[in-house]
Amino acid sequence: MNSMTGFGRGTAAGDAGTVTAEVKAVNSRFLEINMRTDHFSAALEDLAARKLKEKLHRGKVNVSLSYMPAAGGSRYSVELDRPLLEAYVKALDEGRKVKGLRNKRPVISDLLSLSQPFITVRKEAVSDETLTPLVEKAMDEAIAGLLTMRAKEGENLKKDLEQRLSFLEEKRQFLLSKQDVAAKEYEDRLKARIDKALEGRDADVDEDRVLQEVAIYSEKVDYTEEVVRLGSHLSQFHDILESEGPIGRKLDFLLQEINREVNTTASKASDTEVVDCVIIIKTELEKLREQVQNIE
Repeated sequence: MNSMTGFGRGTAAGDAGTVTAEVKAVNSRFLEINMRTDHFSAALEDLAARKLKEKLHRGKVNVSLSYMPAAGGSRYSVELDRPLLEAYVKALDEGRKVKGLRNKRPVISDLLSLSQPFITVRKEAVSDETLTPLVEKAMDEAIAGLLTMRAKEGENLKKDLEQRLSFLEEKRQFLLSKQDVAAKEYEDRLKARIDKALEGRDADVDEDRVLQEVAIYSEKVDYTEEVVRLGSHLSQFHDILESEGPIGRKLDFLLQEINREVNTTASKASDTEVVDCVIIIKTELEKLREQVQNIE
């Protein structure tokens, strides 16, 4: 079981330089890849994205690819248009002789502000053929680190979820134990009210009628079926935790089913202890839901 959050970093060096890949993933309903690069073609970005799609199924993934030239190399070249610069200097020098102009020699800041630049900066191109193996190696290393972190966090999540499942099973057993008690308590209350109503009168309690009322009441407040299904869902939840591959969506769907059974139980319950237990279960289910949002 893997978490969706994690970080990985990889580097790959060659004769041309070094490529560094950083991959950071957080929770997301689907797989969403955001690429940020400073020196790579669309083909290389697509290569990096495809490598992620081979290993990941869900999560918002931010990828950073950077390139550093080998020692002695440079990512940029700067070219000086000397004839243009000399023409500028000559023109400005002539301008100093015009009456009414302030007589001062031009400085480099004056020249840099002119409309036609005499300095050109170009980014040195590195072929995709050269960068491809470096991108592949750096991405493989970064993804491996990301998966390791996601797996480690996934194990911690699994332990937490299993503890919460055990707690929910305890509460489920309590609900089952209270089911028959509710009917018996209702029967006792009903008989007490009848006895009070007949006090001082020469009449007998109609036991058959009492049993009929108790049966109707029991049917109305019987949540056994819901609690049994709740147990089945908790068992399924545990089995899914032990399965391979992405399980986050399965668990999310199962939690919806569990919540439905708990809500129905709450609507049928009449005992305050049962209602209190249902509230505790719903609080725990919300914590489960928050944790499941982290699972791939």
